[in-house]
Amino acid sequence: MKNSKVKLRYGENPNQKGYLINHQKNSIFSYQISGKKISYNNLIDLDSGLRCLKEFYEPTSIILKHTNPCGIASAKNIELAFKRSYESDSKSAFGGIILLNRKVSSKLAKRIYKNFYEMIVALDYDQEALSILEKKKNLILLKMPHIKKQDIEYRSTIFGDIYQTVDLEPINKKFLSLVSKKKTSKKSINDLIFALKVAKHLKSNAIVLARNKQTLGLGHGHTNRVDALNSAIINMNKYFKKKSFVCASDGFFPFTDSISLLNRNGCNVVAQPAGSINDEMIISYSIKNKISLYFTKNRLFKH
Repeated sequence: MKNSKVKLRYGENPNQKGYLINHQKNSIFSYQISGKKISYNNLIDLDSGLRCLKEFYEPTSIILKHTNPCGIASAKNIELAFKRSYESDSKSAFGGIILLNRKVSSKLAKRIYKNFYEMIVALDYDQEALSILEKKKNLILLKMPHIKKQDIEYRSTIFGDIYQTVDLEPINKKFLSLVSKKKTSKKSINDLIFALKVAKHLKSNAIVLARNKQTLGLGHGHTNRVDALNSAIINMNKYFKKKSFVCASDGFFPFTDSISLLNRNGCNVVAQPAGSINDEMIISYSIKNKISLYFTKNRLFKH
């Protein structure tokens, strides 16, 4: 199959040129139903969002901004999942990309239509939903099939292209090991699994606070884990009344400052990888304060 080269409007900024070299049988443009031309930044966001969406099997909605999710929720139906993902951070949702792993109904389309979004990506749309959303001429609508998982991924650097195997390790109950004495409920385990799936797709340092398979607060891209956690807590307190929640971290807590902050804010279920020279200190603190601490099988860094 011959690769095709498609010119884009511009690169990350208007003064930069951009183009796509397509390696697939079908180009991304084949899946576009309506809206303005897909841009360089749209493609970067779309790639990040679809990688995250593939982690979830039940009805799930992701709202994404600048490659990072700002709200994610799974629920019994896609309408409820979208509602909860929007409520996770309604301010950041403005101008974002919505990714849905179910068909868009007219009911959901009417809700989406009320606000400004850059792109909607869904498994399918019913005819009335399309009629509603197509009224927004610039809104990009994509009907995306299930994307095949990659085994290898690469990036371009000034030193050359670097390659790595894709992390395909399933995040499930077997991914977690209890290291403190207090077990948690089945519901909290499911929330931890949900939160870790989200953390895997946030820029490090990544913190996910979740409850009922809904993100309450996200911290990502910070240069230290305490600031990432503080950012997540601030966001949670902005949109949600104080309640119990779980916390997933993509890296270990090197000191007790983070887990102490979680404890003071009502979190007693935490998942993190091992690897710190202070692991035993974190475990001891968790036992003393009756925190259910789970170590994850792998680290989930995303740079």
